Amino acid sequence: MKSKILDFVFGYEESERNFKESRIAKAEKRFSDRVISGLGSAYAKKFLSHPAVDFITKIRNALAYASVRSYGILLLTFGLLTLLGNFAVYYFSSHTGSPAAELAVGIVCAVLAVPFLFIDVPLNDCLTRFAVTEFILFDFLCIKKGTEINRKREKRDSFVLIPIFVAAALAAFAFLFSPLTVLIIVLSAIFVTLALSSPEFSMLVALMLLPLIPLLPRSTLIVTALIAVTAISFLIKVLLGKRLFHFEQYDVIILIFMLFTLISGIFNKGLESFENSLVIIALSLTYFLVSNILVNRRLAENAVKIITLSSAPTAVYGIITYYVSDIHTEWTDPMFGERARAFSTFGNPNVYAVYLIVAIVFSLALTFDRSQGKSAMLYAVISAMNIYALVVTWTRGAWLAIMLSALGFAIIRSRRCPKLLLLPVILIPLAIPFVPSDVIERFISIFNASDSSAMSRLSIWRSSVLMFFDNLFIGAGVGSESFSEEFLKYAEDGMTAVHSHNLFLEIGCELGVFALLSFIFLLVVRIRHRATYAKYVRGSSVDNLCTISGTALFTLLFFGMTDYIWYNSTMFVLFWAVFGIGSATLRISKKEYDDSLVVTPTEMENHSAQLNIIIESGKKRNV
Repeated sequence: MKSKILDFVFGYEESERNFKESRIAKAEKRFSDRVISGLGSAYAKKFLSHPAVDFITKIRNALAYASVRSYGILLLTFGLLTLLGNFAVYYFSSHTGSPAAELAVGIVCAVLAVPFLFIDVPLNDCLTRFAVTEFILFDFLCIKKGTEINRKREKRDSFVLIPIFVAAALAAFAFLFSPLTVLIIVLSAIFVTLALSSPEFSMLVALMLLPLIPLLPRSTLIVTALIAVTAISFLIKVLLGKRLFHFEQYDVIILIFMLFTLISGIFNKGLESFENSLVIIALSLTYFLVSNILVNRRLAENAVKIITLSSAPTAVYGIITYYVSDIHTEWTDPMFGERARAFSTFGNPNVYAVYLIVAIVFSLALTFDRSQGKSAMLYAVISAMNIYALVVTWTRGAWLAIMLSALGFAIIRSRRCPKLLLLPVILIPLAIPFVPSDVIERFISIFNASDSSAMSRLSIWRSSVLMFFDNLFIGAGVGSESFSEEFLKYAEDGMTAVHSHNLFLEIGCELGVFALLSFIFLLVVRIRHRATYAKYVRGSSVDNLCTISGTALFTLLFFGMTDYIWYNSTMFVLFWAVFGIGSATLRISKKEYDDSLVVTPTEMENHSAQLNIIIESGKKRNV
């Protein structure tokens, strides 16, 4: 038993052999690579054959193959009815107020409808006809293409009336509530429909929207809903046998972590802590989804590129607002002498720094990836913008983390060319004169014991350690509210804090020692997994992706030593997404290695034919 536990921790492949007799997931298969698919498919297929489900499928196919002209008629009718309705209310009644927003919606819809009226082509065919839309929607975002159906091309007057009736219904709903509400409902319905047909699409969209979600009200609920929809879609696909779920050591450890999170939420601080624990459990599903959805190099690379490209407008917005906005309306910190700090869409510079360090690692890696071709220049520009945005966050822990990760990445990638390591040694001294003096002073202040920010962190860490030992087993409760309430009992000089400025301390304080040990255990298994699979990663198509995901994870964890990187729900999702990308790329590299050892029937036939030719030629020589 002891050897099995040690193999579980220190030997990733050894545990496969030792757990062959395990009945995990109701089957005697190897624990580490247990694949689940098609469970309950008979019941699922029976449900899908229900007339109501069949009707919904037909409606979805009809919408996919409705002509673009029909959508133009719908938009035009909706826009005109919205304009007429608002004119009638605001100009022929005693209603006060400006209808500018409602009128703008009507005008935009009517104008957008005009080009659609001249395209009498099914929507699915139209989107696949243009290279740009086909690449973005179907190749990059992985939307499932509509199923080819037998459709009659003759024109019917009823086909024109259907979009008019739908537009009238939507206009009436917008009149009773608001056009924005109609827009949200329609977009949500479209997203759910596409997500249920392709969980890859909803997962990639969730990663793309991470920097925008904090701008929306109830952002935690929105990101939880995105993950939940993706999880439901993926679960349905697994039950039907259309997707594979790989059950690994990580899954067991994360489930244990989720269990202790739930225990802490139930037994601490009432309903609020319990709700926060449910949110953490739901968002932790990100790992299971990302690691199983990214089944090939294209999907893994798309996930990395989407995070990189999404960071570009965020960096532009953050830099512009840093210089344009009034300094008194910016996010300021008294510990930095009321210095303004860039926070972009995240509302907090430290949270923004978490996002930036991942984006910088990804964008720099893509810049130096030869397979990107001309796109490397775009990624170089994005890297420069993200680095500058990171500088103006004035987050020293993130600066140090990105420097160390860059050094680590250079060491890994230059294993065959160690002379390249001399390049930063030469360039850094040359670059120092061009770095602003306040940046250098800010960075050097990390090592200044009298720095107010460093001293406050030391005080918070001391108090958090006392808090951790007094709430050792189940923690003090889940969420910043639970932490800050309990922290007051241990604070020095009446100091207040919403978190401990340390990822590991925060996990221990909120969830208890068992959750902390399970998280550390998870990292140990990842290190061993990466070391064991190094022979498969080297030379695989995902070599670069595997390296940068590991580098990004190291950067996050190092920054987590000086700040709480899970403070924002979107950054919690980002962390597990990065962890999931790493697991997915390791699995892909192993699969490529295994496939290279398999001789296909065609190869066997070719080999037999060549062998027969050699034998026949030998016989002729003997004759």
